[in-house]
Amino acid sequence: MATYKTSTGLVGLEVDPNGKETLMKLSEDVLASVKRIPADAQYRITVENWFKHIHSTCGTTDDIKKIEETLDLGQIEEVIENAKDELTLIDYYFDNKGWELVKAQQAEADKMVLEMADSIFFTDPENHPAKIAEKKE
Repeated sequence: MATYKTSTGLVGLEVDPNGKETLMKLSEDVLASVKRIPADAQYRITVENWFKHIHSTCGTTDDIKKIEETLDLGQIEEVIENAKDELTLIDYYFDNKGWELVKAQQAEADKMVLEMADSIFFTDPENHPAKIAEKKE
């Protein structure tokens, strides 16, 4: 299906006459690539949710305007560029084991919260770090 426009109006970003098909293929590539990341990593969960939504949206209509409106992420060409960038980011995240860095930082942050628990106001006392630590023991 051809696109409805002759220009994106954005410098350096050409119209993709097969935008829907390009985006669907890139979504599939992202979903396949992110499977290299552990299933419990929040990054993988977030990326899978977004790109399943993008793929599903593209699969429901041939109307590029409707896809753009539903996704609300800009023009389809911009979403295509973002998908390409995501593929690069997935490789970087995998190569650098980003999920391990996140776990290490989370452990450090949790420790800091416990150390500061008496000086921090918690609106939900049941979620006070000391209570949570008691439940784990």
